[in-house]
Amino acid sequence: MSTTRWNPAHHLVSPDGKWYWDGVAQEWKAVATPAAPAKAASTPNPAAAQPSRGLSSFTGKIRSDDLAYGQTVLVWARWILIGTGLLLSFWGPKDLLTLQVQLAAIIALAFGNFYLHVQLLRGHPALDNVVYAASLADICVVTALVLVQTGYPSPVFIFYFAAIVGISVAFPTQMTAGYTLLVVGVYGIICLATASVDDHPAIFTRLLTIAAVAVCGNLFARHEAQRRADAIRIHGELLDEVEQHPSTEPRTQPAAPAS
Repeated sequence: MSTTRWNPAHHLVSPDGKWYWDGVAQEWKAVATPAAPAKAASTPNPAAAQPSRGLSSFTGKIRSDDLAYGQTVLVWARWILIGTGLLLSFWGPKDLLTLQVQLAAIIALAFGNFYLHVQLLRGHPALDNVVYAASLADICVVTALVLVQTGYPSPVFIFYFAAIVGISVAFPTQMTAGYTLLVVGVYGIICLATASVDDHPAIFTRLLTIAAVAVCGNLFARHEAQRRADAIRIHGELLDEVEQHPSTEPRTQPAAPAS
């Protein structure tokens, strides 16, 4: 057992509270439990009785465990967006001003994603607010690139799909619906203002596809959340059996999170 001092707010902790993820060693380690005091306090501490919410959130009761698991998808989807955006920016820039706007937006997005990636490597999931703001920044960057490339004719709209996929598999259904409606509304207005009447069927197809990607991603995320809940339940039952029937077998550790 590791004797390193740790803070549960800075580590991913298993649901039973007995293991924490060491991002440096890339393995689960048992939580060091302090020795019980000789005599319990007569009055309970109200602050200690409050259950920990894990990641802080401004949206009420959010399943932050789902958001923590989905941050890896968000980070890698954002790296794909950044790399492809850089490639397209240098592929055929129309003028120097357009290239400068594109590079400034993409570099700013890369700095923010680098911070989130470092947090994941260290085993410290980012706060809910930071993840929500980063996803909103993704949408703003794609929208800015679409605007500087004359709106509807711009092929950069495909980056909306990368942003929506990451959001749909990491965020709760309500948050996914809100971000999707924002994308559909903003991009729909841009297309209607920059396209001809003959292009309206194509605009409708694009918007419908964006919404379909969000629905499919969110259904997949809910299925994975249910599968993970079943695995946690089975893991808890096995731990209870081990505690009730102690043996010389090694303690069961939670499965390492997928990289």
